[in-house]
Amino acid sequence: MPVNVEPTLNHSVPDWALPQKLEDHDNKVRVKANTALLLEELGSGYEMTPEDNEKAKGMFDKLEQEKTPQERKDELEAMDNPGTALAMASYLSAYDRQLVEDKIQLRTVVTNRLIEISQCGDTRHELKSLELLGKACDLFTERSEITITHKNSEELQEAIREKIRLLMEMNTIDVTPTSERLTNELKDASAE
Repeated sequence: MPVNVEPTLNHSVPDWALPQKLEDHDNKVRVKANTALLLEELGSGYEMTPEDNEKAKGMFDKLEQEKTPQERKDELEAMDNPGTALAMASYLSAYDRQLVEDKIQLRTVVTNRLIEISQCGDTRHELKSLELLGKACDLFTERSEITITHKNSEELQEAIREKIRLLMEMNTIDVTPTSERLTNELKDASAE
């Protein structure tokens, strides 16, 4: 179900809602693509034409290449077309998914190679490969345990009262030192 939004000028736009200034052109393209994807998920119903798909594919192929200011401007204007932005979003999500899969595959290759090295017969290489395998599996991470003891409300109230009592005693100013005061009291008592 589409949501109808009617902007008015009754309230000023808060600073946090203003668009962020993106310096990197590729980030601007990603933001527009992700916005189109979000709008599609919310039910905007954009129609993607084959031309939109071709334009997005061409931009995706040149995504990390150096571009002139005019080429950058043309790409951003092309991304204003919802179909092109949606096609670019699908290319970018497939690209990101492939990066994750490549990283998992690389981790598997390295782990398998370290297992082979750990059985090579050279003690020095075996120990180093086992150390790296242990680090990869988080076997050698230091852990610290934090114990939290909870007190009931009566114990907490008593602790607060004790703190307040100590703080009040700290603010008490004794004009005469205790030893002098005791001496005066003894003299008064002996005089009677």
